[in-house]
Amino acid sequence: MRARGLATLAFGLTLAACGVPADDPMATARHVSSNEVYGTNGARMHLFIFDPNVPRSLAERKAIARRVIAEEPGCAWVDAPDAVLVDATARQGERYTDTMLVAPLRCSHT
Repeated sequence: MRARGLATLAFGLTLAACGVPADDPMATARHVSSNEVYGTNGARMHLFIFDPNVPRSLAERKAIARRVIAEEPGCAWVDAPDAVLVDATARQGERYTDTMLVAPLRCSHT
């Protein structure tokens, strides 16, 4: 039984080392709207700010941001290519590329 537990731990650590998004239900982000319009459907780019002490992959940041938006009345996630998100986020500065995300949302209150 102990060997099985160690094997499971080793497998989990291997996945973590490979950059598989962590399923952290407590992770959250704040977001603010910009004046930059995205597309023709009323969406604006929003800046999501994550814990600056925890660098996250693009997949992790998107998953957290989508979860935050799903719980926020009046806002909806707008699908955009990853290249758009990466480019818009990179414009915030290189040191923020793993702790911020710029993505389009359609919100009725902004």
